[in-house]
Formats: sequence, structure tokens, C-alpha cells
Amino acid sequence: MAKSMKLVTSVVSLTVGIVFMVGVSGCDTHLDQRQTESPATATLKPGTNQIQLEYDGHLREMLVRLPDDYDSAKRYPVVFGFHGAGGPMEGYHRHLEWLVREHGMISVSPQGIASNAGRATGWNGFENHRLSNTDDVGFVAKVIDHLAANASIDRDRLFATGGSSGAIFCFRLAMETDLFAAIAPMRGAMIKRPPVVPKGRPKLSILLACGTEDGLFTGNGGKPPSEVFYPAHETMSLWAANHGAGGSTPTTLDDSEFRILTRYSPADEPYELLLFAVKGTGHKFEQPQIEKSIRFMGEFFSRHSKADTKGRMLLQ
Repeated sequence: MAKSMKLVTSVVSLTVGIVFMVGVSGCDTHLDQRQTESPATATLKPGTNQIQLEYDGHLREMLVRLPDDYDSAKRYPVVFGFHGAGGPMEGYHRHLEWLVREHGMISVSPQGIASNAGRATGWNGFENHRLSNTDDVGFVAKVIDHLAANASIDRDRLFATGGSSGAIFCFRLAMETDLFAAIAPMRGAMIKRPPVVPKGRPKLSILLACGTEDGLFTGNGGKPPSEVFYPAHETMSLWAANHGAGGSTPTTLDDSEFRILTRYSPADEPYELLLFAVKGTGHKFEQPQIEKSIRFMGEFFSRHSKADTKGRMLLQ
């Protein structure tokens, strides 16, 4: 049975309503104006919108930022940012501000939940997850529907990024949905769980950013035996095989003091498979490393659309 989702009921007006907390500026996360609107008239506003939605028995929160010059006559790309375990939604809301301001995207920063009291909040990145067993995949799909009903979005340009737990969840979204044109997991990896390897999946673009000293980069992270992850290079090779490029030799595009950038996709394909390895860094990125990664991510996302790969035969 399909999971149910409803807007939070207003205590002062219509039977069903939605609560917005709207910031006065798109670059300001201070939320100082509360307003309630009916579903027929509810629209997202330029700047920061704080939204509460009830889905699958949980009250879910998110921050949605629209460009200050938002124009409903245009269609906007959307980027989701999924925080790491225990991290609040405000963190990725700040990280994604650059993509809103410089690339004209709408950012969505949801709050993960914990299935058991005392656990850190996180994302259900795989079956029997120790932090969360809620239907986060279905929740994301419904959020996209909600955005489409209340803002002007381009469904061919939906993107997802996230850190650690959020990065692992990005791979689940890629494995189980065809919603996204590209994903950019940061400080995360793809878990060795059924269906184990991608096969017959859409040819989405992937940018995996990870520190070279991170156990998740080398395949030594996680909590064996229940959580075992592919090394970063093997993850990218598996997706290259899914895309029909399993025989391609990875190409080093850049080897600087900061990073090693490796391409696992043929140069003439519309999709990209890139490994962004941050040198000498473990699981935690410092602020300058986050900023450099986010700025590269913005250029990466801006190059991609699902329309670029529509009609191409998937590997069977």
C-alpha cells in the first residue's frame, strides 16, 4: 500500500494547511515570519522556507531555499542536501547556498529522523539500517511532488548530494529510483548489500567526493559484518559497467596539491562518472575543502540533465 503524506493541519484556518517559515533574504537562514496557506494557494517564496510535512506517520521538516530573483515563469533545477548522522538540516542548507546564489537552483535540506530513541538522526541508506528504518526513498519522491505543486521546477534537473549517512543514501536513491539526473555523494560510499551492484539503472552522472585517508574511500570503513562498503574506485567502476563503459580505462583529469580527479566515463558520453579524491583528508572535511567541493559540484550539476540521456539503451 502506498505510503500516505499530508500537509500539517493548521489550528487556525482551513482543514488542511501548510506551515511556512519564510526568511526575509535568500542568504539569511533566520526564519522570522510564519504564515499559513491552503493547498490551493500555497507557494514557496524567494528566500528560505521552513516546511513541515507528515509522511508515513512522521512529521518531517525541511528547509527550502529559492533564489532571491525567483520567477515562476521559469523552471528551476533542484538540489537535495542530506546531512550526515546526527547533523541538523541547517548544515546542508548553508552548504547549498552557493548553488542557489550562483547557479540558480532551488535547494532542499530535509531533516533525517531516528527510528529509535537515543539514536542519531540519519537516513535509511540500506535495509535494516541501524539509525533509521523509515521510508526515506518514498519521502523524497513525495517531496518532489510537493515542490512541483508549489514551485516551478525542472524534473529533468533534479540533483542529490549529502555527507556520510546522506552520501550513502544518495547511492540508494540512484539504485532504487530514476528521479535524479546526477548525484554527488560526499564522504560516503556504496554499501555491499543486495542488489549489490547497479544493473540496468539509468545513466545518471555521479561525482563521488571523498578523502583519500577515509576508510570509506579505501573500503575499510563501516561496521562489519553488517556494514561493508565498496572502495571508491570499485564503486565508480561498477557504475561504469552499468552505463556500458566497463571496458574504459579511468583517466586522471587533474592531480593537484588538493585533489586527484579521475574520470570513469568515456569523454564523448553525455554522462560523467567522476571520483574527486581530496588528498590527505579523512572522513571530516574542513570548511575550505567543503567550499571547493561544493563549487566544483555546482559546475558538475549544471552540465547535466536527464534529457541528455533519454532514449539511450540501458545495459541489460
